[in-house]
Amino acid sequence: MTMPGPPYSLKVSLALPRLALATGLVCLGSGLLLAFQFKPWGDVFAQVEAMTSQVPFGWFFRRIHFLSGEACVILTLLHVLDHVLRRNDRILSTTAWARLWLASALALLLLFTGYVLKGDKEGILAGTILRNLAEAVPVAGEQLGPVFIGSGSDFFFPPYLWHCWLLPLALGFLLRKHIRSWLPRGAYLTGGLLLCGLGALAIPMPHSLPPEAVVEEAYGPWFFLGLQELLKHAPPLWAGIVLPGTLAAVFLGLPLTSGRAEQATRLALLGGIGVYALLTGFLLIQRGF
Repeated sequence: MTMPGPPYSLKVSLALPRLALATGLVCLGSGLLLAFQFKPWGDVFAQVEAMTSQVPFGWFFRRIHFLSGEACVILTLLHVLDHVLRRNDRILSTTAWARLWLASALALLLLFTGYVLKGDKEGILAGTILRNLAEAVPVAGEQLGPVFIGSGSDFFFPPYLWHCWLLPLALGFLLRKHIRSWLPRGAYLTGGLLLCGLGALAIPMPHSLPPEAVVEEAYGPWFFLGLQELLKHAPPLWAGIVLPGTLAAVFLGLPLTSGRAEQATRLALLGGIGVYALLTGFLLIQRGF
């Protein structure tokens, strides 16, 4: 008699971390190849364009790095959402839950710093907004801003350090046990490599605007669109610091709640995520993806 397999929802839960790690490994490998060609000073935009068009297969490695990074972060966020929906905060320690949140935040920052390192108009504006948000933090803002984005000829150096060195090392340290448990092999690793490779052949990179281009409005990366819209209508401290910080605090506090407090906290967290996702989806449709 054949024993029934695990339910479909459990299969998805088991597949998400393996797929995220598979695409993450593709992103890491392609990023290492690109890092040897990249210097975070001078005309970064011209340098990236030359890397794309003049280095053999440079266009392919840029595309596969971009697509695998996007896929890794999306799968990671779905993995975290799956934890919330399955109420895994009830069985994980508070430290493990905090590590999960921090790793997700660092993954988004990793993706964002890569967006800045394009060196184009939108990358420069996105970096400027990040610096302004950091400087809006009370007391420590003036010291915090330059930690993420430089000024003048050193504009790209801090995001380069974060993207190529500090964030990958921090994520590797935070997720070391996770990586050992969910290290993709066989079909997952092959599937991730094939999907990212085929996507790189079929999907072009988003069009880059020269730094000197004059535009009516520039857009940040997809996950930044909702925040960008909020910043139009509210002060940077509230839209960029207080609201995301409140959502982060609700997430971190979830394992400490019980009973009605747990239900209210979980509902508030899922509601906040849902509203932001709907706002982001609406803005993506509005701008034609």
